[in-house]
Amino acid sequence: MCESSGSGHTTAFLLHRIRDGDAVARAALVARVGPLLQRFARGRVPQLLRHQQDTADLLQITWLRVLERLPQIRTEAPGDFFAYLRTVLINALRETLRRQGASPVLGPGGEDDVAASAALPAAEVDPDDWLAYEQSLQRLEPAHRALVLMRFEFGMSFAEIAAELGETPDGVRMKLNRAIARMASAVEAQGSAPRIGDPKPA
Repeated sequence: MCESSGSGHTTAFLLHRIRDGDAVARAALVARVGPLLQRFARGRVPQLLRHQQDTADLLQITWLRVLERLPQIRTEAPGDFFAYLRTVLINALRETLRRQGASPVLGPGGEDDVAASAALPAAEVDPDDWLAYEQSLQRLEPAHRALVLMRFEFGMSFAEIAAELGETPDGVRMKLNRAIARMASAVEAQGSAPRIGDPKPA
């Protein structure tokens, strides 16, 4: 049997137990990730959308899709599951925006603008820098991208990330600083490096 989410088990371990049919591990994963996903959604739902689609609805859609696929989800590296959650939620946002064909959100660019609107910046990223942030994020290697997502989009502390990765908080801090430096370098030629703020104390 799997212990509770406070036991120190990583999401990768819980997913492994879920694939073995462990219902307790499933409940532990929901308890662990639920608050993080809610925090992420609050920072990503477009302002115009909030009047038509409540954040709770998006979270419900996301959770239904994730829970349906839990036994099939494979993670190759620590942090992969958080990138997966992010993708599912942003896809749900895209679908909602596509349904609003007459919405000003779409603008003249049609579906291209839909994709852009669905990738609005995390709460701790300057709105003027959201496109640079997204582009530089995608250029990172998966391990560094996961660090940025866990820290700035899911609002995890260095201690929480360290527990997920099996590392020390100081080690996580150093790796994250390197990832941010690489993001800044990736857009230096355009003269617009993404300014990322720290969501909370470590």
